Amino acid sequence: MVLYKRKPVKHESLPKNLDDSTEVWHIEQTGEVFTDYERFLERYDFYQQRSFTCQATGHSGYTYFEAQESEVGSTSILVKADEEVTSVQTEATKEINSIFPDGLRSPVLHYVQFQDHHRMDDLVNDVYDHFKEQFMLGDRVSVEGDHSRRFGKITEITDNSRLHSMFTGQSMDDSIRSYTYVVTMEDGGETVTKYKASELQRDRKTYSKLILKAFLRNALKRESWIGAPWMVKDSLAKRYDIPTKLPDKKTRDALLAAKRAANAVPNGVTQPVQQQYPQQLPNGHGSHMNGHRQPLPPGQGQPAFVNFSASGPPPYAQQQGVMPPWAAANATNRPAYFINGPPIYNSGPPPIANVQPPPHILAQLQPHLAAQLMQMPPHGHGPPINFPFQTSFNHHQGPRPTNVPQPQQAPPPPRPVEYIKYPCEDLEIKQPRLQVNRPPLKFFSDDVPEGVEPPAEQKKTGILMKSIGPLLCIWETLNVHDTIYMLDSFTFDDFVDAMRFTHETVECELFVEMHCAILKQIVNGSGKIQTSLPNLADEDSSDEESSEESTPTPEPEPPIRTTRSSLRKSGAAQLVVKPRTPTPEPPKELHKAEEFVTDFDWVEQCKIRNFADGGWQAIVVAILYRLSFDSARKEACDEVLAELCPPEEEPTMATIASNYTTLDVNLRISALEMILSLTVVTENFRDQLVAAAQEMTRLRKEKIEYQRKRKELADELFKLDLERKIHLPANTPASPTDIKMTEDADVSMNSVNDASKEADAETNGGDELTASKGRTRPANKNKRKAAAEEARKEKAKKAKAEAEKTKKQKEWEKLLQAIEKKKDELKDCEDNINELDDDLRETLVHRSKILGKDRFLNKYYWFEHNGMPFGGVPNSSTAEYGYANGRIWVQGPSEHELGPNLEEPALSQDMQRFGYTVPQRKEREEGPTHLSNSNQWAYYDDPEDIDKLLVWLDERGHRERVLRKELQAFRDRIAEYMLKMRKHLEDSNKPQEEEEDDNKTRVSTRNKTNADKDVPRDRCLLWTNSIMREEFGHNHVEEYEPPKKGKAKTVKATKAKGRGR
Repeated sequence: MVLYKRKPVKHESLPKNLDDSTEVWHIEQTGEVFTDYERFLERYDFYQQRSFTCQATGHSGYTYFEAQESEVGSTSILVKADEEVTSVQTEATKEINSIFPDGLRSPVLHYVQFQDHHRMDDLVNDVYDHFKEQFMLGDRVSVEGDHSRRFGKITEITDNSRLHSMFTGQSMDDSIRSYTYVVTMEDGGETVTKYKASELQRDRKTYSKLILKAFLRNALKRESWIGAPWMVKDSLAKRYDIPTKLPDKKTRDALLAAKRAANAVPNGVTQPVQQQYPQQLPNGHGSHMNGHRQPLPPGQGQPAFVNFSASGPPPYAQQQGVMPPWAAANATNRPAYFINGPPIYNSGPPPIANVQPPPHILAQLQPHLAAQLMQMPPHGHGPPINFPFQTSFNHHQGPRPTNVPQPQQAPPPPRPVEYIKYPCEDLEIKQPRLQVNRPPLKFFSDDVPEGVEPPAEQKKTGILMKSIGPLLCIWETLNVHDTIYMLDSFTFDDFVDAMRFTHETVECELFVEMHCAILKQIVNGSGKIQTSLPNLADEDSSDEESSEESTPTPEPEPPIRTTRSSLRKSGAAQLVVKPRTPTPEPPKELHKAEEFVTDFDWVEQCKIRNFADGGWQAIVVAILYRLSFDSARKEACDEVLAELCPPEEEPTMATIASNYTTLDVNLRISALEMILSLTVVTENFRDQLVAAAQEMTRLRKEKIEYQRKRKELADELFKLDLERKIHLPANTPASPTDIKMTEDADVSMNSVNDASKEADAETNGGDELTASKGRTRPANKNKRKAAAEEARKEKAKKAKAEAEKTKKQKEWEKLLQAIEKKKDELKDCEDNINELDDDLRETLVHRSKILGKDRFLNKYYWFEHNGMPFGGVPNSSTAEYGYANGRIWVQGPSEHELGPNLEEPALSQDMQRFGYTVPQRKEREEGPTHLSNSNQWAYYDDPEDIDKLLVWLDERGHRERVLRKELQAFRDRIAEYMLKMRKHLEDSNKPQEEEEDDNKTRVSTRNKTNADKDVPRDRCLLWTNSIMREEFGHNHVEEYEPPKKGKAKTVKATKAKGRGR
């Protein structure tokens, strides 16, 4: 059995309504069949995960198929004692065919049946310890000798246990029985007697935890619900006669009820004790140690006193420290801790009933003691106990009244709250949010689901719901794999217009180029068909076989008898007129494609790329005729061929091309989807997928390098920023107020100094006037010199400080420049990582990636999510539109996923469990618009609807949690391109409306104006295949050149360039 997360893997059931024409995908190893390719891929990817475990070996990290091979194939078990292989596992026996003793298998399996150990290792340890010393006849054991261990076989076992109670006749428990073992030694044949099982040991070659674990792995199974017991497999249970009915106490419902009952007990209230306290002795007294009673469990403290008067005195407790007479007489046979223990009074819970001593004890007592015992007052009517303390209540209480009021029945406990761990299954949320509904869906098709208002006549496109899925598939395939088909990217709206475009003289380049590009992938330039097509001979041979089977084999005529009775019977039979068998009408001719294909070599025409003038339409007819021999596609092909090659007209290339211009849009989509499906299995397509996978590997490695570089830059930037913070205070400029205050202080101090100097000069002025004038000039000269010297020193000091400041400033500026440089490098690294993420997203072209699923299993697609740029290829001819699809598409649920929830017994179970069913939830929570199956599609194109959808999604469910996360991650991108799409459609519709208004109000008779009215102005006509023209100078339909004399290549190249211009 293969396990996934310790649970058996459950296979998908067989789909319903299968017939011979249904296209299915099959997983051979599991036998599962799928009708949905996406579901098949999801299941196969699930099996490829390395998350599976082989139950037989216990090895994990396997894929499902590897675990299955490990389960079925041979697996060796290595015994560590001898380091040799001792057993081989095969598929036929689900147990280890080893030397595990046969005698132990039955008791071991009986013991482990319904065990509830959570882990296998715990079960193995329990079984190993339980049977470690339980020996049986014939077991090979070892006995400890003088210098080594000797092996022998147990030949005799004797039970030498005795009865352990003189009151009961019950046999002893097996766990405390004692046996005598007689072992016959292998080396000398002598017999050895052992009286203890601990002196013997099983042979480790036959009994070890490793072998026991391997045996139990193959012999046991367990259900997937939590707490499920281990059960022996049915084949082994039948072989060893083991009961398989699960006990009532171990069923899932019983365990859930017990758990709910335990959760329902209020806080602070203990449940009634069902069992005796473990340390309480059988005689009703607690165990003691060192003269003190051991502590009771929490909440069972020692009472202060007990009122025994209401229920009578405890027997044999008239005074403290006195034992009962019969107990004293039998004290010699009692254990030491009972005789020397503390007094019986108040040493344990008081006895509840007045029990008389046994008769054989009374016979052993002296007559006066026996009489005293028999004259003991009955329970509840004796005198009070002589308490060593005074009490304040009456001890002489009478008997209890007979009509005691019965206590009121306790109300049933409230229903416990069932705690749910979120996130969980979306449809198992018991209280869904009903405040908001899902925003209404919009529909692209003319036939809308029931209950939705159909579109107005002027807004109908003619596209049916069955064509929306193929329409989206074609658009995404051609845009994602544009390098394979050599097609310029195009918007979804242009694609729809191209599929609907119809004109007698003007061809839509987008419509023509799509078909020609696909046809070039079916047949290469060498004329080799790159895909598999149904064989035409199959139909002929099947017709011949069917005609042979339809012709009945004539029965042999009986021999002619010429008796008179036979003549009479033959004459009567000739008189009976046999009814005429009606002649069957010939089958009605559906189309004349066979007649056209007979004279048309479509492979040669596709090889030379003769697509113009009805060439590609004729090749499409030939391929559809070939595909009509496939029973799965016959009906769809015949429907298209009946329109292109009707039986009432002769099929030619001109008539086929003319019929293609008037072909219904749904049939156009069907034909294009069928021929496109042939190209996805070609070798060229596979090579492109392999190249994309290799490119993704290279991009991932490059991204890892940038991530490593980003981490290094972040560490360096952190160190530089830390250094900046350290030097920040020293390089912080002073505030303007501080500078002004300093300047004011300097000015005031200078003025004070000048004033003091002037005052001194005035004071000494009188004395200096009387002095000689010759002495005044040298003093003034010295003062000027001193002032100049002081000014020079001050200037030098300031220059030095300025130099030091300049050096620190330069270092500070250098640090800031380094930080900015690291920031720029880090930003470049981040930009490169983001660019690589976009490249990885665009290179993921192997399959369309969904955003997620909602609670009702509707799938949400944003096709720009992977495989293409968000706004389309930047250098495409319609790059100025700025979007590719601009919608969130919603696909209905798969019948295989949601179908079981819409049938019985799921409906009854949901109603009983939740109070409502899934259909009721869909009607209530999805709002007015619903999708019932996977063939129905709808969309959102308004950012406000995306916001409402995010509010509606419930993150408590697994699926909607993932979907909500994806929508939140890309919400801004989605809204951006939705707005661009809406703006483009509004702008493109305005000129047409204005022109219609002008035509209504203006009348012109010019021929030019009438000619201009005939020229279509659809949006899809603005698209050109620029990627093909830039590389080859022509598009697909212009590639063919009829053979001419002279230099054909030069003419072809010149003409191609002219057309490219």
